[in-house]
Amino acid sequence: MKARLRRLVGLISILAVLTMAPSACGDSEADVELVLDYLPGGIHAGIYSALGEGYFADNNINIDIQSPTSSADTLRLVLSGQASFGIAPIADVANLVAQGEDVQVFMALEQVPLAALMSTEAIGVTNPSQLTGATIGVTGIPSDEAVAKTILAASGVDPNSVEFITIGFDAVGNLLGQNVDAAIGFWSAEAVVLELEGETPFVFRPDEYGAPPYPELVVFASTDTIKNRSGVVQRFYDSLAEGYAFALANQEAAIQHLADNAEGIDTFFSNAEFDKVEPFFLGPNGTFGEISDAGIRDYLNWAASVGILESVPENFVTTKFLP
Repeated sequence: MKARLRRLVGLISILAVLTMAPSACGDSEADVELVLDYLPGGIHAGIYSALGEGYFADNNINIDIQSPTSSADTLRLVLSGQASFGIAPIADVANLVAQGEDVQVFMALEQVPLAALMSTEAIGVTNPSQLTGATIGVTGIPSDEAVAKTILAASGVDPNSVEFITIGFDAVGNLLGQNVDAAIGFWSAEAVVLELEGETPFVFRPDEYGAPPYPELVVFASTDTIKNRSGVVQRFYDSLAEGYAFALANQEAAIQHLADNAEGIDTFFSNAEFDKVEPFFLGPNGTFGEISDAGIRDYLNWAASVGILESVPENFVTTKFLP
């Protein structure tokens, strides 16, 4: 009950800010390309609600939502100027900035890590402390092992005792087949599939085992866009805030907007995914997109200390578009 009241207060605060915001009617229409982090799903329902409910149009934004072939594709399109905005894992964007690329994060899509270590009831691993000498599946992305080692070490397991094997993005198949004792995957997606397959997943998030809390997915743009199209960035953020306020208050309609405007949507799965992430769309202050300099600095320092980042980037985030 308390959680629902907090979310209601958050929605009211979002709507109050939007009501007080200056009208976009005096702004010229802007063509905006948004590249998602992956195929559209329940986590993106607020974006498609902003489209379906006309919030982008109300803010004079002509939006083109694109699906990437990979997160590297999202980064490439924004860097090359072929897309205005991108959604990508925070580590990928941080590494770009650390390498000297001129991009900046201006909002979070959600508030907690989605990549986590997972096992199942059938395998019998209900706590990471049971993973001494285990076989752990990773996608091949360097951050996977760092995340797993953080969780293992915090659970009293020597990370050197486990064997990491590369399984690509088939955590579900390998967990169902019991080819591994645990695997790295997105609990917002793979854990949902496991449940739909009749399995009981156990999820171990890094922020519950020593890592600071951080958003997995962030929205970013080139520093040129941030500087020279700040009005468009603000209107884009305002549209998304409205879209997610609608989605949190009208989940069934939001998933229908997703199905109406994106191909290949399984509404049952998308609703289940939205259910998983729903408690984490709003930040501690009840604001969608919330991101803080201090919180991100904690993440960057931790990520560099465990080898996810080669160095700590400067000027990684701007909060000027948030209420």
